[in-house]
Amino acid sequence: MSRIRRWRLVPLIAVLALMAAACGTDDATTTTTEAPGATETTAASTTTEAPTETTEPAASMDFGDPVTLTLGHPFPAQHPIQVGTLEPLAEAINAATDGTITIEFAAGGSLAAAPATFENTVVGGQDLGWALQGYHAGVFPATEIIEQPFQFESAMQATRTLWDLYEEFPELREEYSDVKLLALWVHDVGDLWTKDKEVKTLEDVAGLTLRFPTRVAGQLIEAMGGSPVGMPAPQIFDSLSTGVIDGLMIAVSGLQSFQLYPELAYGTTCNCYVAAQYLTMNLDTWNSLTPDAQAVIEELSRESSFTSAQVYDDAYVAVSAIAEEEGIVKYDLPADELARWQALGQEVTDAWIADSEAEGIPAQAMYDRMQEIKTQY
Repeated sequence: MSRIRRWRLVPLIAVLALMAAACGTDDATTTTTEAPGATETTAASTTTEAPTETTEPAASMDFGDPVTLTLGHPFPAQHPIQVGTLEPLAEAINAATDGTITIEFAAGGSLAAAPATFENTVVGGQDLGWALQGYHAGVFPATEIIEQPFQFESAMQATRTLWDLYEEFPELREEYSDVKLLALWVHDVGDLWTKDKEVKTLEDVAGLTLRFPTRVAGQLIEAMGGSPVGMPAPQIFDSLSTGVIDGLMIAVSGLQSFQLYPELAYGTTCNCYVAAQYLTMNLDTWNSLTPDAQAVIEELSRESSFTSAQVYDDAYVAVSAIAEEEGIVKYDLPADELARWQALGQEVTDAWIADSEAEGIPAQAMYDRMQEIKTQY
């Protein structure tokens, strides 16, 4: 077994213990301004595991001089992805490079606001960045294929589909040419949540001001008769509290990450959307690393995409139970009403395909392949 591969399962092992803490905690909102730095987790215990036999001795691998890399993102430090994926990933990279590479976290937008995370990574304001592509208007038009309405049943299904599309279509890969793409994943499916009015039909959406998580979801809300408002997720709580918005579309896990329970009374199960996320590295930082260090980071980071998807799918189950305990009334759309929503979603997708084709994106081919690929997962 290679030196790299003996660390492949570290994030997967750690996440089982970490999800209970990350998704069960009630203080997510208090961590937004927490001082940067990775919190100590049970992942650290995996570094004492007895080494397995390697086919390549450590002495033959060159990881370069010790270096500390910053990973900036706009979310709370106790977000399930930092706790359940990125901290174990940082531990695994540090161990697999004999302590040469250390990753420190800068949570809560301390290095860049949510919409500036990608650009700040491109220009070197931070070494690594994690955020949603949807925060960066116009930067990832091809990646929007994965965010079409009513397409997926789980984060894992969507994440595996996204990677297959990325590998098949150069137009997707080109969107990440200004950085080193390390990981891509998709969060758990998103539903509709409201503060005062229960939504059971399309007609109930009319007149509601709703936060949209992606450009395509905003178009869906508008098609449904609502008024879409865009904002990064960390601003949602205050916007609900002050009446700026009546509700929102958000992944179920987001209720816990941003502690939205007190501001919501109703939810409508629709599997309305998923949204893509990225982990990238500044190109100069990447090129400064030795080939051996790059190999470690690339393999472990790629695998963390699927760890993240599982974190989100686990969070969907856990947070759904918490929402019920918090008194949020969840309504499951009957099949005939859901079909009405899906028909509007298809109209939004058809318009997206036409607009994207006009911009030179092979949107129809990507959409058709997505339909074929997702059935495998």
